[in-house]
Parts: sequence; C-alpha cells; structure tokens
Amino acid sequence: MTDVLLSAADLPPGSTIEPADVPPAAEPDPPAAAALRFPACAPVLTAVSEQPATAARRWYVTGDNTLANRTLVDVGSFTDGRSKERFDALEAAASGGCTGFHLDGAGGGIDLRVEPVPAGTSEVPAVGFRVVSPTGGVTSRGGFTRVYLYAAVGDNRVLFHTGDDTAHQPALRTDLVTAQIHRLTASAATG
Repeated sequence: MTDVLLSAADLPPGSTIEPADVPPAAEPDPPAAAALRFPACAPVLTAVSEQPATAARRWYVTGDNTLANRTLVDVGSFTDGRSKERFDALEAAASGGCTGFHLDGAGGGIDLRVEPVPAGTSEVPAVGFRVVSPTGGVTSRGGFTRVYLYAAVGDNRVLFHTGDDTAHQPALRTDLVTAQIHRLTASAATG
C-alpha cells in the first residue's frame, strides 16, 4: 500500500513527508465504546479509527509544520468485499444521521459535533465531514475542528485528515486530495 501514497516529488515545492505510525489501541477503546452508545455515529467512529490489516499512512507537511499545514493520508484495503456497504453507511451518517457523540475520558469526557462538508471530488465515491470539539483550541477558545474525507476506490479506501483551531477554519488541500485519489485510482486500474 505504501507504493500508492504520494511521494515528496508529487508535492508542491518546499513540502515534506513524514511517517505516521499506527498508535497502539488504548484500553478501553473510546471510539468502539462510543459506537455502541451512539449507533448512528458508528460509521463515522469506525472510519476515523479503523486500521485495515493492509494499510499505509503518511503525513504531508505543506508549509511551516503547524497544525493546518499537516495532512494525514491513510490508505487501506478491505478484503471482505464490503467497501461499498461501509461507504454507504458512512455517507448516511455524515450527511445528517450522526450529528454528534460523547467520548468518555478524563474530566467527564467531551461532546463532539459532526457536520457534513463538500467532498470536492467526483472521480470516486467520497464523503467529507468534520468533527468539532468545543474545547481543546490551541490558540483560541473556539474549539478544535478535525476535517476528514473518506474516498472509496474498489475495495480500497483513502482517509484524509487535517485539524486546527476552529477559528482558523481548517480545510483539506484539494490539490493533495486530487493527486492522491488519482494515484490510487490509477493503481487500482492497473493492478
């Protein structure tokens, strides 16, 4: 899967890439527990936390290495033939079926809001959404926003993620998204 990730040569001048190790699962797994309590949000929670057996991840840094200049790209392959089902469930959840959920944690946990955002790509089925936290802002009191785009290419999927203070209106770079989806699509067509 690493071969389908963009290389440094594919990026705008001055950009860099960094490895993204898969963190070990915490016990208990907060996304899995929240999915049981908020079943309408289970597809969202699964999409942002699931790690397929065959996967590769990389950070793309375009700028001064602050939050909004970092984009995580996570490609994965599902061998169960259920990628379409997974995508349809996520699309339904992100377009209004899931409006928010609560993650347990220190200090009583946190309430998160889920909102749809335009996918911005027509090459493959894709769904965009953001997860907004009322707390955790780095430089503002307006909270923290994580923006995701999930694109399905056959039995492969690519998940894009960036985040920053909500006041900074974080958004995914369309040039990076388009290039990565095109590369994955071309690889699937020749594979």
